[in-house]
Amino acid sequence: MSRPRLEETGRGLTVHAAGRYLYSRHQPNRRSERAAASVPVENRCIYLVPSPLLGYGLFNLADRIPEDSIILAIEQSQELMALCSPYIQEDLRNDSRIIQVRLSDKSSLHALLYKLGPWRFRRVRRIDLNGGASLNPGLYDELTSFLMEDLHTYWRNRHALGRLGREWIRHIFANLSEIASGKIDFRSLTDLKFHGIPFVVGAGPSLETALPFIRRFRDYIWVLATDTAVPALLSAGIEPDAVTVLETQAWNLLDFHDTGSGGMSVIADLTAYPPSLTHTDGPCYLFSSTFAELRFLRRLDESGLRSHPIPPLGSVGLVALEIAMGLTPGPIILTGLDFAYSPGKSHARGTAFHRWQISAIQRLNPHPGWIASMKRPRLKSSDTAGNLLNTDAVLEGYAAMLKDRYSGENRLYILEPGGLDLGLPVISETEAEKLLLANPQPGPLTNVSPDRDWQQQKGSEIATSFLDSEQGLLKGITETWNAYAGGEGSAAALVSALEGMDEVFADFPDEPPLPKEDDSFLVRAVSRSRQLNRYIDRVRS
Repeated sequence: MSRPRLEETGRGLTVHAAGRYLYSRHQPNRRSERAAASVPVENRCIYLVPSPLLGYGLFNLADRIPEDSIILAIEQSQELMALCSPYIQEDLRNDSRIIQVRLSDKSSLHALLYKLGPWRFRRVRRIDLNGGASLNPGLYDELTSFLMEDLHTYWRNRHALGRLGREWIRHIFANLSEIASGKIDFRSLTDLKFHGIPFVVGAGPSLETALPFIRRFRDYIWVLATDTAVPALLSAGIEPDAVTVLETQAWNLLDFHDTGSGGMSVIADLTAYPPSLTHTDGPCYLFSSTFAELRFLRRLDESGLRSHPIPPLGSVGLVALEIAMGLTPGPIILTGLDFAYSPGKSHARGTAFHRWQISAIQRLNPHPGWIASMKRPRLKSSDTAGNLLNTDAVLEGYAAMLKDRYSGENRLYILEPGGLDLGLPVISETEAEKLLLANPQPGPLTNVSPDRDWQQQKGSEIATSFLDSEQGLLKGITETWNAYAGGEGSAAALVSALEGMDEVFADFPDEPPLPKEDDSFLVRAVSRSRQLNRYIDRVRS
């Protein structure tokens, strides 16, 4: 294949590569300028330009877009960039709204987005100004889709943080207080031992089909259930070996209604609703979702209390799979992770939600939950066989995340019938049986490490020290405010006291960076500091 080259047309340069011209041979800049002139003008938009080449059309585009939008020009070919860059106009290179980069992978694009500040933008629009993207269309399509999804994920997480961030922070302090007092049988996930093949069990409708198989081969399976799946398993006579808890709200206890105090192991997020961690009277293995980039979480890391951080996955099913992946290098079977449903029936029989539907049936409301189900915009998506299933934007988003994160793994299997296409093989019960029987026979099971008592005491000491330190910093914020309010301090000193204490304002709607010298922000931050300090006093007493 010939190397790329520039050719003079008499009306400007054009680029020839891979046997084709990437601009017109007659008027190289004409198509680019027309494309730039037809672009919708949108605020807070990232205009993504794949393979900008000589930059034709960029000036026209930059002249049209609002000040709060940018142009992100991405070139994946080092050779093309080296060839074309010297001929790009100096004004384009100096325009702060035109970001020209060479990259070819998602991680670099993610890092660039967060360097620019995703909070500055609300949408992505792709603009092809030439034929450069045709040299590697799959890569540019992939980068475009990823950038859109990455920005969408940021705002979805930001929305969740705004709604639940305050509770997440409070529950971290409440659960740390339980560790400090010794009320939680706190253990490290590295101490969790099990036998058999992990069976990650969600609460989707396909679980109903899998229950007889799980009962039949119970001795060969280590059942790791999501909290929502626990009632369905117990009603079928199957007690999970461990249950994963992510939910931060009180209704999570409905999933533990039938568990009693049998000592079931709980694998819980540090932000989970505190009573869920102790309800079963079993050992508690803690992990921690990185729900935001907070210095508070980094301090937890440094203290050793956040020994098993995981990405912000959002779905308890994805979290259970992430935990299982970290516990074993061997095969894992999934069931009940459907991310699809029949209208009016989103969960398997026996789950807390399905029981509520049954118990709420009355003459004037024969189908509880149906109206709410119909109000959610429904989508159609396919399973592995190409059959269309009902889903919605939230469930489809989780399915896409699972597919993107795990479809390359060759040790994950879905027990038929499954749900949406997750990029994983769907196996029959016969194939699953062969997989189970091919593994070693179950051996003795122990979840207790020899030095657990020492670990419990050490964890209690670290948690106590961390809580004391955080309360000292919170009191320092209040004292600095009192000085500022009395005319003896400054806003800058108060901002300095708030620096690093981002658990105070993590859920605030203010645009980053925070903290800032704004009285509206400072008043709210100080009020929250007082509330949080009082809350910690209460849960520690």
